[in-house]
Amino acid sequence: MILSKKIQVLKPSAVQALSARAKEQTAQGKDVVNLALGEPTWECFEPIKDTAMQSIQKGCSHYAPAVGRKDLRQAIAKNINQHLNLNYDFKNVTVSIGAKFCLFSALQTLADPTDEVLIPAPYWVSYPSMVDLIGAQNVIVETDTTTHKLTADILKKYITDKSKILILNSPNNPTGAVHSIEELKSIGEVIKTHPRLCVLSDDIYNRMVIDNPPDSFAPHLLQACPELKDRVICINAASKNYAMPGWRLGWAVAPVPVVQAMSSLQSQTVSSAPTISQMAMVPTFDNTEEDVQKTHQLIKEKKQTMCQALSSIQEINFQEPQGAFYLWPNVESLFGRKFKNHPIQSSMDVCTLLSQHFSLFAVPGEEFGRAGYIRLYFAVPDRDIEKCADRIKDFISQTK
Repeated sequence: MILSKKIQVLKPSAVQALSARAKEQTAQGKDVVNLALGEPTWECFEPIKDTAMQSIQKGCSHYAPAVGRKDLRQAIAKNINQHLNLNYDFKNVTVSIGAKFCLFSALQTLADPTDEVLIPAPYWVSYPSMVDLIGAQNVIVETDTTTHKLTADILKKYITDKSKILILNSPNNPTGAVHSIEELKSIGEVIKTHPRLCVLSDDIYNRMVIDNPPDSFAPHLLQACPELKDRVICINAASKNYAMPGWRLGWAVAPVPVVQAMSSLQSQTVSSAPTISQMAMVPTFDNTEEDVQKTHQLIKEKKQTMCQALSSIQEINFQEPQGAFYLWPNVESLFGRKFKNHPIQSSMDVCTLLSQHFSLFAVPGEEFGRAGYIRLYFAVPDRDIEKCADRIKDFISQTK
């Protein structure tokens, strides 16, 4: 049986592959420190569990509408309106099986094979593969090498007559960078001059702005330029902010024709998001705010612990992340060295050697479109942060 050409060249998710290897080593009895994770390590909040149990008793074994339950769509619209001071209706909301499929569905809905999708690097690992799968053209936008942020001047250099979609992700995975309102305003002014260009705003870490008040949201393009509302699709999910990765629940807020098209695509592919997940999510925006704010404080403390633990390692350097729960250290000073006769020529080499010899798992920068860096997930127990620092020091001490 011959596989399709696009599947033959499709790479599996690096994050999931690394996590699988980490689980294999754990099963072998090794003391694994898995910082390749991209999901909360804490349980979802008790009010969510309670609502889910009540939903089971009420009966939730039937399909939900492809577009999502009306009560959940109303709750999502209310939440984003409070955040952005806009007037979305439930008809502007579609619900599906996680933010990943919402992103893929939006790309499939908007882009033709001749269209260009602008992806600022560093980027989340799945963006380029999604564009490849729908047959559109990836345009990797090299952001500022110091801040890792997209700027208006950089964006101008990459836009062409074929540009159809710009993907914005702030707070950013993998760098933790957060765009300010002023920066987003400048980017928005460029977007306004290109009426064909629309934006996929990946807002999945929008409650994880580390140094902001715990009740705040990340700055957003539609706060800076609300007049772009008809050209922006806001994508979010329950997985990060509400610690529900396994519940497979995401949503998109967009103009009604886009919502209708995405929902039609979902009806012919994944049908609908799990009914129990949707029922559990309906009251979550209102009844878990205290838990969300506690998580914000936890992430802030873990960031400080990780930064302090790695600050004594002279061979690596990093900027403190402003959001999300990742550290993005530069490891280029190790290039040209050897470890046990293995040459170190890339961040991929660094991550491979750390996993093979020290059972420390991190994601290499090549997977995010910027070599020379590694991504470390830091919302883990303090002992794992200490082990991470110790193992990196041990690794470096054995290089020459």
